[in-house]
Amino acid sequence: MPRILISTDEPNFTLGLVEGYRAAGCEVVTGAANFRLCAARYDIVHHQWPEEFSRWQAPSPAEIERVKQQLEWWKQRAVNIFTVNNLYPHELDRDPACHELYSSFYRHCQVITHYSNASREMVLAEYPAAREVRHVVHHPANYEVTLASQKSRGSRRAEMGVANDEFVILMLGSLRSWDELQLIQRAYDLVTVPNKRLLMAGKLKLRESRSRTRIKQIAWHWWLKRRRAIVDTRYVPESEVSQFIDSCDLTIVPRLSGISSGIVNLAMTFGRAVIAPRHGAYPEYFAGTRNLLYETGNAESLAAALDQAASLDLDDIGSENAHIASKWTWKRMCEVCLAAAANVGESSTSFKEQHVRL
Repeated sequence: MPRILISTDEPNFTLGLVEGYRAAGCEVVTGAANFRLCAARYDIVHHQWPEEFSRWQAPSPAEIERVKQQLEWWKQRAVNIFTVNNLYPHELDRDPACHELYSSFYRHCQVITHYSNASREMVLAEYPAAREVRHVVHHPANYEVTLASQKSRGSRRAEMGVANDEFVILMLGSLRSWDELQLIQRAYDLVTVPNKRLLMAGKLKLRESRSRTRIKQIAWHWWLKRRRAIVDTRYVPESEVSQFIDSCDLTIVPRLSGISSGIVNLAMTFGRAVIAPRHGAYPEYFAGTRNLLYETGNAESLAAALDQAASLDLDDIGSENAHIASKWTWKRMCEVCLAAAANVGESSTSFKEQHVRL
């Protein structure tokens, strides 16, 4: 039975990976501390978020050096797999220290896996250290574990104070920049649907001074209040996510950069239509679906997509999405990872042969 260490303490998304490996017949252990200890024996060490080893912040030189030493230790004793979730950590785009931290993983891992071809292409363009490593593209991830944990399913509009005939637009997750916030504001105000309603489940996270952040939070609060938006800024347990998704007509993704967002995977798993920006992996995820794309950062384009969506059969699109996401199983993904790990050490004679899609 293969022994797997998943080197993270993240408690939600990681559960899918754990269950996938277990379903594939593996013994699974998780924990960033187990990676740092450099003590036990595992066949595979599967990495997710390098920034976790620098407290989810830009790393110091000492932290980078320590991670390099730990990666080197594990590379001598196990197959190291790095699954790409982000091109850079959130809110730290193009940060030189983060680039070096991520490069350390690309140098020391024998297999790099991606949820899309776009992810592979973006990583190869941004990180020279990744160009001599075996890359594997598998399907996206779904949220089947989250779906199974729901306490109840079905619309909660009545208790939220939302009428059944209102066109409910859900923004789920944190807003990470003032530009994302302004995109939502401008687009929402441009939407012509008369019965529109905004549902916000998440916080505003800005890497600015406390005073500037406070001023922007107040302005954001008053804008939401004037639009009668329904806002929940608390941490939402995985078992309660459905109350928001089941109560909306569709979900929007306001990201301005990066590879993709888990909002798409979550919404599709729960059977909701999605509108996402036209960059990164989103066009690839939406291929063969009726979900809509808008031009990244363009409020007029997002508003036009929302107006168009109001005339579509969104329930039918959501059902199609749920069917597609049901095929994005963690078990199959883990089987791809196990097959790639089993092939580590095979010789290859060209750069192209090291980048394999299974």
